[in-house]
Amino acid sequence: MKLFYLANTIYNSGGIERALFYKANMLATRFGYDIVIVTNHQKGRPTFFQLDPSVRHIDLDVDTHFPWNMGRYMRRLKALIQAEKPDIVDSFCYQELTRLHELKGLCKVVMAEFHFSHETYRIKGQTRKLRAYEKAVGALDSFVVLTKEDRKAWEPYCKHLEQIYNPAVYPTTTLAPLEERRCISAGRLEKQKNYPEMIRAWKKVHLRHPDWELDLYGNGRLKSQIQRQIHREGLEDVIRIHPATPAIREEMMHSSMYLMTSLYEGFPMVLAETASMGLPCVCTKCPCGPAEFIEDGIDGMLADQGDIDTLAEKICMLIEDPERRKEMGRKFAQKTNNLTPDIILQQWDQLFRRLVIS
Repeated sequence: MKLFYLANTIYNSGGIERALFYKANMLATRFGYDIVIVTNHQKGRPTFFQLDPSVRHIDLDVDTHFPWNMGRYMRRLKALIQAEKPDIVDSFCYQELTRLHELKGLCKVVMAEFHFSHETYRIKGQTRKLRAYEKAVGALDSFVVLTKEDRKAWEPYCKHLEQIYNPAVYPTTTLAPLEERRCISAGRLEKQKNYPEMIRAWKKVHLRHPDWELDLYGNGRLKSQIQRQIHREGLEDVIRIHPATPAIREEMMHSSMYLMTSLYEGFPMVLAETASMGLPCVCTKCPCGPAEFIEDGIDGMLADQGDIDTLAEKICMLIEDPERRKEMGRKFAQKTNNLTPDIILQQWDQLFRRLVIS
C-alpha cells in the first residue's frame, strides 16, 4: 500500500514531526507500506529526526504560507499524485486542508489527522480558519483526532471521524530513578508552550527549594524573550535553555519531574514518552491532552491555567515527597499499556486498510 503524508516541513524538532517520523518509519519497516512524505517548502534543510531509508521525501518547493501560492502547490501535488498513484493521501492539516477535496478521484482515500485541538484556533483568535476547517473535514474520507475530548468537539462537522492516541515510543522496561534535583520540559520556544507561566511558577519553587534546577529543551523564535525573563527573575543559575535534542530520553532519565504549561495541545507525544519512563508530570489544564491522560493527585498533578500558586505548590509537593513522586511515576507508567507501538500502529494499519477496501 502506498501512503502519502502531507506536511509543511520536516526540519523542526516538535512533537508533530516526531509523530510523523515514527509512524512513517514503523509503517514502512513493520507493515510494509510504501511511504512518501511530501513537504511544501523544506528549503534544503536536513531533517531533525532520522528517516528510515525506505521512506522517501519529496519537496514541492512552494511556500504555502503565502495564499497566492496555493494554486501552484495544488498543481504540483496533483501532478505528483498522478505520477506516483498513492492509495492514500493523509494531510497533517496545514494550509492545504481546505483544498483536499480537489484530490478526490486522484487516489482511493483522502484524509487528514489533526495534532492540535478544536479549540486551538479559537484560543489563537483564528475563528475564520476554524470555520473553514470545520467545513473542509466534512468532505474527507476520514478525519483522525488524538483525544476523546477533541472527538466530541469535531463530531458535529464530520461523519467519518476517528480517534487514535499517539504511541508511547519508549519501552517501560527501565524507569527513571527520580533521584535528581532536576525538572525538565521540552518543546518549541513559542507562545503555545507558555513558558513564561512556568518560569513564574519556578520563581516560587526556587524560594523553597533553591537547590533544584529546571532545564528547557527546544528551539524557537521566543528564545531571547524567555532568556530575558529568566534573567529578570534572577533564575539564570537554575533555569537553563538547551537546543532541541533527539536524545531527550537520556535527559528524562536524569530528571525527576516533567513540566508542561501549554495553552493548547493535541495529545502530545511527550506525555506518552514521559509516562513510559515513569516520569511524573505537573501540567496546566488545556484543551486537550493532559487532563485526559493524567489523574490529578494519582499519577500526576494538574493546575488551572494562570494559577501560578497552585502550579508551584504541586511542584513543591513532589519535590518534598520523593516516595509519592516515585509512586506516581510507577502508576503513570502503567498508562502506557494501551499505548504501545504495536497497539497504536495496528489501529492505523486497520484504519488504512478498511478505508482502501471500502
